[in-house]
Amino acid sequence: MARRGAIAAGAALWLAATAARAELLYVSEGNRLHRLDIESIDRPPLRRAVLIPSAADDPGEGLDINGMICPVPGGGGRFIAGEDTGQPAIPGGWALLSAEGRRLGKLTASAFSDLTEPYGCAFDAAGRLFTTEIGDPGFLPGNGQLILWFPPFDVFPGAPGTFPSPALGDSSCKLATDIGTAGGVAVDAAGRVYVASANRGTIHRFLPPFPTGPDAARGCGARDELGSPRAAAVSREVFARALATFSGLALSGRGTLYAASVLTGEIFEYDLSGRRLRAVLASERWLPPHRYGTPQGLAVDSAGTLYYADLDLVREGGLEIGPGPDGRVWRIRFDARGEPFPPERLLDGLAFPDGLGVAPGSLP
Repeated sequence: MARRGAIAAGAALWLAATAARAELLYVSEGNRLHRLDIESIDRPPLRRAVLIPSAADDPGEGLDINGMICPVPGGGGRFIAGEDTGQPAIPGGWALLSAEGRRLGKLTASAFSDLTEPYGCAFDAAGRLFTTEIGDPGFLPGNGQLILWFPPFDVFPGAPGTFPSPALGDSSCKLATDIGTAGGVAVDAAGRVYVASANRGTIHRFLPPFPTGPDAARGCGARDELGSPRAAAVSREVFARALATFSGLALSGRGTLYAASVLTGEIFEYDLSGRRLRAVLASERWLPPHRYGTPQGLAVDSAGTLYYADLDLVREGGLEIGPGPDGRVWRIRFDARGEPFPPERLLDGLAFPDGLGVAPGSLP
C-alpha cells in the first residue's frame, strides 16, 4: 500500500504541474518518420502525416530514419534521429533535422558490427548528446556502444562539400563498446545516463562527470580497438537486472524510469534506486504473441501519458521470432491514483515501428 500511495502522490504532483500543450508524437517506421498530433487523438479527426519518406519511397528527398527521436533543447524545433541512408557505402549515424524534416547535419562514428545500427538518443543539461549503437543483434555478441557527442551538431563528416562519403565525424567520445544489443537511452536530472541491454537483461547506468570534449585534455584520451576516441575513465554500474529483453527507456517525469521488455511484452517501472515498482504493462506469457504487442520504443508526453512502439514480433516456427505485418503504436494513460488504464491502440499496419519521440508542435 505504501508503494501505491507513493505512486499516486507522484502522479498527482506530476499531473498538477503539467498543463496541457500542443505536442507531436514522432514515430519511426519502415525507414519513414511519421508525426501524429497528440491533441487530435481525443478530438478527431486524427491528424497525422509522414514528415520524412524513406529513401525507397522518394529517392530524391527521402532518408532512412530509425530509432528514437530527440528534440534538441532550445533548438527551435530541431531534433536528432537515427539515420542510415545509403548503407553500407555511407555509414549510419544520427541526423540533425529541422522541424520541416530537412537534414542539417550528420553524426557518424566507427562500429564493430558490419552495419552501423543507430538507435537511442538523449541530451543532458549541458547540451551534450548521448547515443546508442545497437551492435550485432542476438544473445551472444556484446559490442553495442554508448557514444557521447559534443555540439555543434549542424556539421557533416569529412571535408566540406564531400558529404555523403564514408568519412566519420570527429566530435565524439565513446563511453562503452561492450553493451549487448544496446537500446534505449535516458538521462535523469542528476545527469546519470541509463542504457538498455536486450541480450543481457540489464539496464546500465553511467555516472558523471563525463568528458567535455573529444581529446585527452577534456577527458577523452583513450582509444578503442578501432582507433576511435574513448573516455579515459568511465564510472558505470548495473541499475537493474531481470529476466527481460530491455529495449526502450523513458523517464516518467515524476522521478521514475519506464523500461520496455520487447520479447516478453512487458513495461516495468523503476524508482531511481533501481527498485522495481510494478509492471505498467504485463503479459500472460514469456514469448509472443502478446495481447498488447511487443513494446520497443517508449516516449512520455507532458501530461504523463506513456506511448510505446510495438514491433509485432511473431513466432515464425519453433523459436524463430521476427517482426510481423501489423506493427502498432499504443498509449497508456493513468488515473488520478497513478494506476494504468488498459493500453489503447493509436496506429496499426506499420512496418517495424521501433522509435518514438515527443516534441512541442501541432498539425493543421
